[in-house]
Amino acid sequence: MLFKKKKAPSFEQPQPTQAPYRQPPPNPTQGITKQAPTKQPKPISDEQLHQLQQFLQHSYQSVTDFEYLIEKVPTEQTASTLRDIIEDHKKHYQTLLHLYRSQANKDPEISEASLNRNAYTPALKKAFEQSQFQSHLFEEATRHTENPQIRNIYSSIARDHQRHALWFLSYLTVFSKT
Repeated sequence: MLFKKKKAPSFEQPQPTQAPYRQPPPNPTQGITKQAPTKQPKPISDEQLHQLQQFLQHSYQSVTDFEYLIEKVPTEQTASTLRDIIEDHKKHYQTLLHLYRSQANKDPEISEASLNRNAYTPALKKAFEQSQFQSHLFEEATRHTENPQIRNIYSSIARDHQRHALWFLSYLTVFSKT
């Protein structure tokens, strides 16, 4: 094994956009009529749980890569954008971590992030490629999940990754020497 496994780190307390399987509160104006039971979403499969753990690993690695990249940026505007992207990835990580915990009733094992030691332009190119790849993975996962809550989370993260890729591409175009 190349990297040491450890318990999933936490950037901050999980604050998901929605609680898992949240049911709407009963309407007090309805009186005491019996309500039909709400159908709970189907739990995800072991394969989807494994995929979710991989998404967590990608998010964790991305934060490490982007924090290294931020040290090399040529302008404060670029640094500011990268800080926003890092915060997005931390939120994604926390949301996915909460989702994993709610589905598996345990913490995932996350490998120690490897440090990216590329120069600015190659690191920026790698960030662009990672964002594109992760966007594709989340779009595919969105298509293959039956759980509407997870589908919404995945599609939102896919859009964020696509937006990040556009930022990285614009910086590659502006600051690339080639």
